[in-house]
Amino acid sequence: MIIDTLSVLDFRVFSGAHKFDLTPKMKRGKQAPIILFGGLNGGGKTTILSALKLALYGKGVLGAAATVSDYHQYLKDCIHRAYNSIAKPSRSAIELTFRYAQHGEISTYHLVRDWYVENGEKIKEGLLISRDGHQLSELTYEQAQSFLNELIPIGVSELFFFDGEKIASLAEETTGDSLRDSINKLLGLDLIDRLDSDLSVLIRTRAAKKASEERKAKISDAQVEYDELHQSLECIKDKILDLRLEISQVNSNLSNIESSINGRGGAWNASREEESAKLGSLVANKRNIESSLHELLSGILPLTITKRLNSRLIAQLEVERDEAKAKVLSDYLKLQQDRFVQELERNLPGASEYKNVLDAAFLSTFGEAVSRGSNTTEKVHELSESGSVGMTHRLLDGVTSLKSRVKDLVEELHETESAIDSAGENIARAPDDSIIAPLFREQGVFQERLAALNEKRIILVDQAKATLQKMSPISRRLDELNADMAKSQDGERTFALAQSARDVLKEFASRARVQKIAELESQFYSSFNGLARKDDRHLSIKVNPVTFEITLVDDSGFLIRKAELSAGEKQIFAISILEALARTSGRSLPVVIDTPLGRLDSLHRKKLLENYFPQTSHQVVILSTDTEINYDFYESLRASISHSYHLIYNPETRSTEVEEGYFWRWKESV
Repeated sequence: MIIDTLSVLDFRVFSGAHKFDLTPKMKRGKQAPIILFGGLNGGGKTTILSALKLALYGKGVLGAAATVSDYHQYLKDCIHRAYNSIAKPSRSAIELTFRYAQHGEISTYHLVRDWYVENGEKIKEGLLISRDGHQLSELTYEQAQSFLNELIPIGVSELFFFDGEKIASLAEETTGDSLRDSINKLLGLDLIDRLDSDLSVLIRTRAAKKASEERKAKISDAQVEYDELHQSLECIKDKILDLRLEISQVNSNLSNIESSINGRGGAWNASREEESAKLGSLVANKRNIESSLHELLSGILPLTITKRLNSRLIAQLEVERDEAKAKVLSDYLKLQQDRFVQELERNLPGASEYKNVLDAAFLSTFGEAVSRGSNTTEKVHELSESGSVGMTHRLLDGVTSLKSRVKDLVEELHETESAIDSAGENIARAPDDSIIAPLFREQGVFQERLAALNEKRIILVDQAKATLQKMSPISRRLDELNADMAKSQDGERTFALAQSARDVLKEFASRARVQKIAELESQFYSSFNGLARKDDRHLSIKVNPVTFEITLVDDSGFLIRKAELSAGEKQIFAISILEALARTSGRSLPVVIDTPLGRLDSLHRKKLLENYFPQTSHQVVILSTDTEINYDFYESLRASISHSYHLIYNPETRSTEVEEGYFWRWKESV
């Protein structure tokens, strides 16, 4: 399994949306398995671990004893509390993308777990899972959670997702309870213990029962009543079967009559009135179209076929309008010429002597306009200017519009005439009433007969249902009475089988524990001695398969009391137990560890950094403070660090901000 991405929305100290890339990258040609999160206490490191576990296991993160109410309160507490903000988040979400191999096939899973507060109190939660881009929409919430639990059992995940507190409890434990729980969950023996307990309850609570004469009498009475009702039901079934045969025969006769009617044109007869009405409507529509065409033909429509003549007429009308305007202007100028000269002679003494000069000057200025009014051609049309313009507009625009309108009317006329012909043919196909009427009367008789038979069949079906309803409670009573007798007779056999099953389960659990404990002891030896500071002392463990108490043995065979170990060695001991359990599980899962180096001295830390983190898994997510993995330790791990994130808590907003890099703000180049 590889976790590719983790996204959180308004989750605990994280305000808004944050997405973390957790896929290990290649670094200088080698796989770098470590993704490092750095943050001070309270910065959100444990929140990352909690988000991973909550996304996968939901209510399971609180333990088997947690109630739904406890879980909903936990979800409510996980919603980020915005500080100094009017709008408070009411919804939180976690998204997880990971790859998981099953039966040699790798699939990509994407899950979204979100929840929100409804009406200020009630929690509503959703869980969606997609596999290879296809949403598993057929799963309910409970089925989706069970699917995840089967994919990565929560008992196994505790060996891979752990924090400093789990290491500390294992380091100080002396009873073996934690190890017992881990091995039981690893093997699924907790389910066997639960089954054994259930069988024990069955054996204690079941008591042998003997069939009494009273019970036998009750069975006999119930059987008689049931048989009578069953006989009545069989009689009704026979009647229904006879009716079905008769109904089938009537349907066959109706089908034959319908074929005869259709063969004689009955279908056309049925639609004759409809076709006649349709024909009348079409004929009326044709008359309206023809009337519209006649009306258009009485206007300027004929001019649509005289395009060349129309163009000549438009040109002639334009020339005549221009000449009329020129004539009016010329007459006006001639009149003004005489008035102009007279005014000059009256106001300028001696101007009369220059009359010729003045006439010449006037003509030089306005002569062209005067001459245009004199050069008139023969006027063909006696039209006013408005009449001429109107005629031109009708020839240019009106004719084109009429042509389009006539085209539409002609097409509609052709379609109407075609529909008229079709309706006439359909009417002609209809047979004479004297031929088809007897068949219709016979059809009506059979239809009435069929309706009566169907009504009778419905009555019989209702009677059968009522009989079945009476039989149902009697049948249940018979089953209960017979079951009691069977239980009484088979009681001893049931108890024997239950006890035998308990013995088999105990033997299986015992052998499985012994086998796994032997493998665990071997895995611990290689893990602990690779991490321990003292190279001259190699320790192994012996685990009691009954009490699960651990005994430490050195390479000389001497027993070592756990209390003799230093605090750092106890931490290494606990980490070695976890690593040995993980290897014994046979699962290839990522390791997520929170604040792992709190009690270790520098030499033990160095061993852990060199021999555990880079090698324990193909993907290792470390959540550390700056004092656990400091500058020097960071440098020694740097070749194995794929990339890192720095979690910075902002006391003003009371939320955590995220940046790439570690405490020294170095962004890794992959």
